[in-house]
Amino acid sequence: MSRPGQSPVWYVAYGSNLLEARFLAYLTGCDESSPWGAHRGAVDPSLPTANHRVVIPHPVFFGGHSVRWGGGCCFCPDKPPPPDRLPVVGRAWRITWDQMADVAAQENGIKTASTHLPDLPPVEGTSVRVLDGVIDLLIGMAPIDGEPTCTLGSSSPPPIGPPSASYRAVLAEGMAEMALLPDEAERHLVDLDRTR
Repeated sequence: MSRPGQSPVWYVAYGSNLLEARFLAYLTGCDESSPWGAHRGAVDPSLPTANHRVVIPHPVFFGGHSVRWGGGCCFCPDKPPPPDRLPVVGRAWRITWDQMADVAAQENGIKTASTHLPDLPPVEGTSVRVLDGVIDLLIGMAPIDGEPTCTLGSSSPPPIGPPSASYRAVLAEGMAEMALLPDEAERHLVDLDRTR
């Protein structure tokens, strides 16, 4: 019988984590020469056992200013999307609950020991604050294949801000991996940019 930390969870990614190579940096690690900088990786570097394209029922947008990327990055508040928005493209990665802690910590540039994940993922329609940082929430979503599903969000996201061309290109590449056509991906990228 596996311990609780080895239980599967679907982490629903948005932003640069739509791209497989970028997301895997949080699990397997990478050095400073990578396009997204050095990442320590997870204690358990096992690869995701599956992934699916999904819709995120929250208003993801470009905001803040990342020194690494040179512009805004994606943020997700815990609220429903306005009716004038396109469905937000997400990519669900099937990882373990322990790996989820490592991902959340690295998203905020802190040690995994500084995260406080509950024993079980939040259920659909609920969220829990798990660390002190900008991306501080785990937001429950509808189960996938009967298994817990959640995304990372922000209780106090930064103001809207335009992305850099390089960050935008990573999202476009991730969407292409999920078989979105270029014109379709461009519409979604434009919709994420609320500065227009």
